[in-house]
Amino acid sequence: MDSSSPIPKIGEGLGWNIESPFFSLLIFSDSVGLARFGSFWFNTPSSGSGQYYHSELKEGDCVRMEVDLDSTPRTLQFFVNGEAVQWYVSGIPSSVRIGFSVAYLTAYFRIDNISRLTRPTPISDGMYEVMW
Repeated sequence: MDSSSPIPKIGEGLGWNIESPFFSLLIFSDSVGLARFGSFWFNTPSSGSGQYYHSELKEGDCVRMEVDLDSTPRTLQFFVNGEAVQWYVSGIPSSVRIGFSVAYLTAYFRIDNISRLTRPTPISDGMYEVMW
């Protein structure tokens, strides 16, 4: 997915319901993700590697990933049940790949929506930034 993609680029919204998958934005070996057991993790060129705790995801939770390829710097935010996760990533490249991984044989997820937002969700003042 890149800024010339036919899939909308302004505040792209991906929404899905989960049981126990792992969601991530992948750019070669650099990546950012949100895992079922509550970790927001990153491996970025500027910030290195790390992870922060977020509340554990439960069956039926709705996770959304919003990529804004038009902002300067370009940003990525995760949302759980409509609430922004406390950390966001800035400075992501103009070309990204969004990936999903299921860690258990009985796990599943369903993509409910891939849509264009008329405007991206603003980054709140109390959020923490991870630099790409």
